[in-house]
Amino acid sequence: MKKHSICQKLLLFLLCFVIGMLLTQPVLAEQSEMVEGFTVSCSKKGYCPGKGKYLHIRANINTGYQPATVRIRIYNKKGKYIFQKKMKNITGGTIEYKWNGKPGKKNEAKVSSKKYAKKGKYTAEVYVIPQDKSLPVSQKTLSFKIVSQSTGMPAVPILTGDPEVDYMAEQICKNAKIKDSLSDDEKVRLIYHWMTVHQKHTHYYEGGSYKTYYNLSSSAKKIKSYRKKTDKLSEQGELIYNYDYDMIRRKWCMERRIGVCTDHAVIFKILCNHVGIEAGVCSGYYLNRNGSKPPHSWNYAVINGVTWYYDVDVEIQNYGKGQGDYYWYKKNRAEANRTHQFVTIK
Repeated sequence: MKKHSICQKLLLFLLCFVIGMLLTQPVLAEQSEMVEGFTVSCSKKGYCPGKGKYLHIRANINTGYQPATVRIRIYNKKGKYIFQKKMKNITGGTIEYKWNGKPGKKNEAKVSSKKYAKKGKYTAEVYVIPQDKSLPVSQKTLSFKIVSQSTGMPAVPILTGDPEVDYMAEQICKNAKIKDSLSDDEKVRLIYHWMTVHQKHTHYYEGGSYKTYYNLSSSAKKIKSYRKKTDKLSEQGELIYNYDYDMIRRKWCMERRIGVCTDHAVIFKILCNHVGIEAGVCSGYYLNRNGSKPPHSWNYAVINGVTWYYDVDVEIQNYGKGQGDYYWYKKNRAEANRTHQFVTIK
């Protein structure tokens, strides 16, 4: 029987040790297999923190339905994290977080959590740690800048992700004469006015015959070109897609400029988000003077860090009755509570 030399035995031992370590230790995935997409809503010029201004962090996670912990961190240029957020028992899907620009109370860089992060270069990281230790961890990073608050950087647009809906929203905003140079307040006012004049309060059924204002089939090339442009901006972090089905399914109403309160509230949100304004839908009841309380939907929009409420559907219904424009425009919460009973806000 052939005898092995001491060197051969030592090499065999080292080989077995290395193989054993590789089998038992999680390995950093070279291609970030579990992180299929990662965007940070920051323009090329940078993110300008301030009241009501958020850095939208979004990641598409694919864990193969295996539970994992997803960690989001913001690192300064020295490589020390100033903020982190952990999400446990994630089994995949889209992860979203709105960072307000302030460091966490406990952070590696030991900077104050009471003030916004200083201007400079930063790195956002998403890190996926599977509960099954035999699976590799995944990581992806993106660099961005925080700029001085005095620059007045605009917020990043949030599109639905449906090319036809986003194309119609773009055309509506152009028709409403919305420009990047306008303030958020001016943009919302133009959206509100356009919807008041052009949208109709109609109880419809989708098999009915109604006038269409956008021929999507004949605009297929323009829509494809527009989607190519938005995809590029999305890759650069200059806009994000939310893929919200409740918003996308309003396409039929947008084509025909009709709908009821729920449709108009969602369309108002689509248009505000499209031009970089945070807005959402409120649901509950409208308090009529006769004491009745029909179910109803309306909106909120955040202007310079302050939340205001808008009811474009009530405006649409009353516009043709001689009550004029801006009848239910930009109310504070106390004013809204007089005629609206809030149940949900999203």
